[in-house]
Amino acid sequence: MLITAGSLMACSSVKQSNFTITEKKHSVAALQQDVDLTYQILKDGHPGLYWYISKKQLDGKFDSLKKAINEPLTTVQFYQKLAPVVAAVRCGHTALRIPSANPVDKAEKETLKNKIYPLRQFSYAVAGDKLIVINNKSKNKNITTGTEILEIDHKPVSDIFKVVSTGFSYDGYNSQPKNKRIERSFPQLYKIYFEEKDSVLIKYKTDTNTVETLIGYYDKKKEEEEKKKLDTAKKIAKKNIEKPVKTLKYRGKKVNNEYELDFKFLDKEKDVAYLKIKSFSVPTANFPAFYKQCFDSIALAKSKNLVIDIRNNPGGTLSASLALFSYLTDKDFVYLDKPVNKGNFSVDKYATGLKKLRYYLTAFNDNDNLYEDEAGNFFSFMKGYTAQKPKENNFKGKVYVLINEFSFSASSLLSANLKAIKRATFVGTETGGGANQCTAGRIPVVTLKNTKLGLRLGLNRMAPVYQQELYGRGVFPDVEIQSTLKDRISNYDRELQWILTDIKGKG
Repeated sequence: MLITAGSLMACSSVKQSNFTITEKKHSVAALQQDVDLTYQILKDGHPGLYWYISKKQLDGKFDSLKKAINEPLTTVQFYQKLAPVVAAVRCGHTALRIPSANPVDKAEKETLKNKIYPLRQFSYAVAGDKLIVINNKSKNKNITTGTEILEIDHKPVSDIFKVVSTGFSYDGYNSQPKNKRIERSFPQLYKIYFEEKDSVLIKYKTDTNTVETLIGYYDKKKEEEEKKKLDTAKKIAKKNIEKPVKTLKYRGKKVNNEYELDFKFLDKEKDVAYLKIKSFSVPTANFPAFYKQCFDSIALAKSKNLVIDIRNNPGGTLSASLALFSYLTDKDFVYLDKPVNKGNFSVDKYATGLKKLRYYLTAFNDNDNLYEDEAGNFFSFMKGYTAQKPKENNFKGKVYVLINEFSFSASSLLSANLKAIKRATFVGTETGGGANQCTAGRIPVVTLKNTKLGLRLGLNRMAPVYQQELYGRGVFPDVEIQSTLKDRISNYDRELQWILTDIKGKG
């Protein structure tokens, strides 16, 4: 009986929480309170709040928003108004998050886990105001690679882009990452501003005309079971025909059929090594062991050229970025400028109930290893802030680094340090992450009191010791080149081909 009563209470609590973030209309006073709270959190914790916007300008944006709120709004409606103001800070690590409704019971949880909504059945490229299908996992195979989607539920794609691009930002004044963010997160962004439905009407373009078709959801579990049967049959058929391929260790699990860490040689002579890092945060990988295996292989092969591909790498841990740099220099180095912050920032300070009580009783804060320098600046100790040693097996040959507008955070920090010591030739487009600084280190998410939106912000200024003259921009390539949409459709890597041609010309 106790278990039943407890289950009922838990179910009721989940329903109430879901109601708060999905249907409840929050009062004008409650919304204005969350506007004030958002700005206060940013002023308390963000170390670079006015790097790219003046205090007067940001004050004006928050004041204008408060005055514009004159009717009750749901959490999602409030997000749509507050997110552009937060984005005005121009910090790629600072953003609002909409909380997800929780499943009421196990059956609903299983259903949601396996449901693949229509827009999530495609991967996309964004070219200007065009949305192009790159990969189709839906049942409708008439939508091929290269197909342009014109409308979704009668909404023109160009209009959708204008709406979904208002709630996020990048580091500084570089606006190029906008399209990359849209193409990587289009289904999630669409869900925030419109609605995630079981079926959507898609209008797309063919060679001769336009077609409208209804795309519905499918059950992932059933698809996986069918795929497993086919894979098993293929393995049985190929047994004793193909020898097993030795694979790299330590690189983690596959994501969308690709490893996030990969290494190979691009020629038979093993003169050109290729290291691809899609993220510096892969929980299932072992970065130190992976790097050692790669650079031991490079040394054994006596490779003269190394290509490091960090395109679309959104960042990750400082340690993974720093460890790679230590294989690319033969001198002692300092990787990071003093990681200053605002001091004893506490998530509990903005909470309610027991967490709020804990704050008052213990002043619990989110800063580990907090220090204060002679000038009164607070900072946190991080490994790259002190002198580091290069790896004994460091690479001394020619280095090329592939970058693009979605190279952020730790990948931009790596690029900035390599650029400063003129260690590599950079190929691609300007990084989306700032060359001079970003905010990261500790990145808590603070829940707003009434609407339950999550405000994410970095607590430390993370910057290379070297600073470029052009303020508020990313790391620029030495050779600016970008694959065209036609290249992407045909799977032609124009940037990498330029590097291979350059190596061949110097060989």
